[in-house]
Amino acid sequence: MDQGFNELFKYLQIVYTRRYLCLLIALTVMTGIIAYSYSLPRKYEADSTVFIEENVIKNLVKGIAVTPEMEDRVRVLKYALVSRDIISKVLAELEIDSTTHNDSELQALITSLQERIQISVKERNGLFTVSIVDDNPRFAQGFINRLINRYLEENLSAKREESYGASRFLHEQLALQKEKLDKAEDTIIEFRKSQGIFLSRDEKSLLEDINQYQKEIVMLRLSSDTLKARRQQLSGQLKSLDPTVAIFSEKQVEDRIATLERRLGQLLLAYTENYPEVIRVKAEIDALRQGGEKGEEGLTESRLTAVNPLHQEIQQQRLTVEAEISSLVARQRLLKELIIAREGELKHIPENRKQLAVLEQERDSHRKLYEDLLARLGQSEVSKQMEIGGKTTNFRVVDPAVFPTVPVSPDMVRMILLAIAGGLAAGVGAAIFRDFLDGSVKNVSQLQELGVEVLAVIPRVIIPQAEARRRRKDILVFSAASVYLVGVVCLLAFEAAKRIA
Repeated sequence: MDQGFNELFKYLQIVYTRRYLCLLIALTVMTGIIAYSYSLPRKYEADSTVFIEENVIKNLVKGIAVTPEMEDRVRVLKYALVSRDIISKVLAELEIDSTTHNDSELQALITSLQERIQISVKERNGLFTVSIVDDNPRFAQGFINRLINRYLEENLSAKREESYGASRFLHEQLALQKEKLDKAEDTIIEFRKSQGIFLSRDEKSLLEDINQYQKEIVMLRLSSDTLKARRQQLSGQLKSLDPTVAIFSEKQVEDRIATLERRLGQLLLAYTENYPEVIRVKAEIDALRQGGEKGEEGLTESRLTAVNPLHQEIQQQRLTVEAEISSLVARQRLLKELIIAREGELKHIPENRKQLAVLEQERDSHRKLYEDLLARLGQSEVSKQMEIGGKTTNFRVVDPAVFPTVPVSPDMVRMILLAIAGGLAAGVGAAIFRDFLDGSVKNVSQLQELGVEVLAVIPRVIIPQAEARRRRKDILVFSAASVYLVGVVCLLAFEAAKRIA
């Protein structure tokens, strides 16, 4: 502690000893820094604050309308505000572009402005500030205000154009998807028509039909076999029966002729003379009459026959049985054809259903997309109306840029403080450095440290006149330096007051 204090005392003593040099260097450095600061060109900053306001209607139509989020708008405005297009328009409005001689100078000016435009966004508060630093305070003010107004106009126009563009796009896509959906529907209808019953039945019903047909065939075979056995029985009975039977047998020609004549009379009551039985009875009567004239032997062998009704009945039954057998055979053949047809349907059903599934999937895809587009179109219409009515996010200029009277660069308060600190440091450093270069012995302890024996010490003789002159000189120098420092402090206060104002 004592050593540190001694060191500090030592340096203070050095500074006091070299006080003129210290003051000279300090004031020189201080003056140089201040003069250099005032020689720098002045930079003025103009800024404007805009409030991003979200309309309450946005929350009411949430899910019905599509509106950009706050983050999206903030992200867009950072790029839009420094875009070449909007800066070019602002320069044209300010008639600054006409001061450039060619496109290269204009591009350099735009690039310089893009680099100097500062955008600070406070998303939580919905505020963003746009500022620029320029040599000309009037240009800085006008540029920032025009830049903000141009952005707000461009943003409003862009939002409306975007809403109209989205609506047009959805209408176009909706018509296109409707056309595809109708085409897919027509394709399915044509496919169903071409496949007919193949698509209206499933494998289970077809298998049930085949089993039912097979059962019917079995039953038909049994019935057919039964009828065939019946037919065979009837055929055997027919073989044992005479197709005709004798009506009677007379020895006397006269009795037979009389009988035949009664028979003829009965037939003529029901038939004409051309009826075969009438002709046959007449012929037999004639034959009997002619035979009677030839002798008794021929009359005894004559017979009258008729169709055997039992034979006819059995024959009729056999014909009926044969007809039923033919019907059963035809029914079996038809059922076999149906079985073959159903088996063919079973083979084609998977492929047809696969093709139909592909067509229906394509149709469903178009339908879903069409329904989604239809819903989005409704949202787009609501969003468009909100954009037209300005019911979404709005930008409101809270603080327009004002004419900057105080330059932001150089920072004179900081530069003056730097000059004071630098001057004092340079003065103290110069005094210490000058003392370091001085190789003379300043006290007895230095000789003792070198091992030199000190025989005697001559005390310092103080001459009153010289001491008085030294004191007057010190007062004069320190007074002048104090006045100068007071001036510097006043200048610092003035610059600080300008900043606060």
